[in-house]
Amino acid sequence: MNSRTPVDFAELVTEVKQPAWGRECLAIWGGECSESNLVAFLGQWDLKELRYRIWEYFGEIRFEQGTLPESILLLQRGRLFGEGGDLEVLRRGATFQWRFVGPAGVQPPAGDYGARDYWATHDDVTFHHREEAALLWGEWRTERGCWVEDRVGAALLSYPVPDGWKRVQIHYKSFSRAGRVEFVWYTGLSEWKEADNGSGYVRG
Repeated sequence: MNSRTPVDFAELVTEVKQPAWGRECLAIWGGECSESNLVAFLGQWDLKELRYRIWEYFGEIRFEQGTLPESILLLQRGRLFGEGGDLEVLRRGATFQWRFVGPAGVQPPAGDYGARDYWATHDDVTFHHREEAALLWGEWRTERGCWVEDRVGAALLSYPVPDGWKRVQIHYKSFSRAGRVEFVWYTGLSEWKEADNGSGYVRG
């Protein structure tokens, strides 16, 4: 939350009173995948429901839609997300650690991926759930034909959104326990407009 935005205590009270989310609402998985098996691993998820992709390579970050990584050797981190869940992979040497947060009932691919069910060891845990959004860097400048953000001028900004959008926000669900956010599920993108300006919107 922006530090200049007053705290809405009524909103906080309402949030705390919301039903807690547990294993009946949420699937949480994690594991490891070898570098050589990563493409096969990613391809076994329901990729139509994880439509957005963020690929972080050495020296470059790409925000795309419906793609798989171009180079596994150069890939450092990947994130596939949408209404069907949020799958993140992170390089650790010659392997990738992965973590999935999404709708209850989702199962990871079968295979040598070290899948571990969070709920197997945290059966009684529940989370406070909050729907949030963050304003992403950059504004579309028609005269320049690109996304521009003065404070990160060296960055190549690009978002997989329809023509005509001027600003972009990312939507996500946060899951907290004892005041600490433990999991985040990116769900999608939308066009940000001045009318959206208010509490809960921060820069990504």
